Amino acid sequence: MNKILIVDASDSDRRLMVGLLTRAGYEPIAVETMEAAKDEVAKLPSGAVIVAAMKFVRGTAQKLTNW
Repeated sequence: MNKILIVDASDSDRRLMVGLLTRAGYEPIAVETMEAAKDEVAKLPSGAVIVAAMKFVRGTAQKLTNW
């Protein structure tokens, strides 16, 4: 269980987090939209971590959590 989904509208923030997590031995998956986040959440194993900005393209962390 080393997959981490990153949902953030900022390309630079996504790249930074992907780099840091990759060097730490994780498998980050970075997306920017609510639709892409939902697609990736469906593929995640149980217990995976999701890191989300409060607001991102066509969505919010709260809406993703409620979904």
